[in-house]
Amino acid sequence: MESRFQLSHFGLALVLATACDGAHDTAISEADAVPIAGLYEVSGTTIETSTGSKRNITGTVILAEDGDEYTATFHLATSFDSASGAIPAEVIGKGSGGIDGRELRGTAETQLVVSTVPGIDPAFAFIPRITSTRIVSNSVTSVAADGSVVIQIENRPAAGEDYAPSRTTLRGIRIGAQLGAGGRLPPIAAIPTDAAE
Repeated sequence: MESRFQLSHFGLALVLATACDGAHDTAISEADAVPIAGLYEVSGTTIETSTGSKRNITGTVILAEDGDEYTATFHLATSFDSASGAIPAEVIGKGSGGIDGRELRGTAETQLVVSTVPGIDPAFAFIPRITSTRIVSNSVTSVAADGSVVIQIENRPAAGEDYAPSRTTLRGIRIGAQLGAGGRLPPIAAIPTDAAE
């Protein structure tokens, strides 16, 4: 009887040790956490606060760190409903703010870019496009240790612009490293001459 009791306790201890060991393997230590700076692929929705109208939005965000501050560059794609059908648009802009742990809080200024040819994506080569509405935003970004990101954005029109206030939620993952200062490629002179060897 005593040997069964000891064996069952040994079995329980083995199961608990294995479970704890497995949990330890899935946790990412602070030292192993993915850097905040980098290229993120994101997607989500924008919802107009007055009407509840919803539109999809996808694209990339580049985050760069400088101490406890960050800068962000956005290149996103969405579409707006109109009487003649969906109007594709790009949302481009920059933002900046402060970093607290793995949370970023700041502001951004973006613009809508639309094609002058109805129904054609403004990113399509050689299509004339115009820059339209300027948007001002407040954002809160959470970057997990594994590189996943959630961005909550409150959008409003810049002074003198016509834009319905909205809320955007983006989710995504870090897909690339920061290339250089400010997320840019280093100047050619900074690349070592033996880099190609």
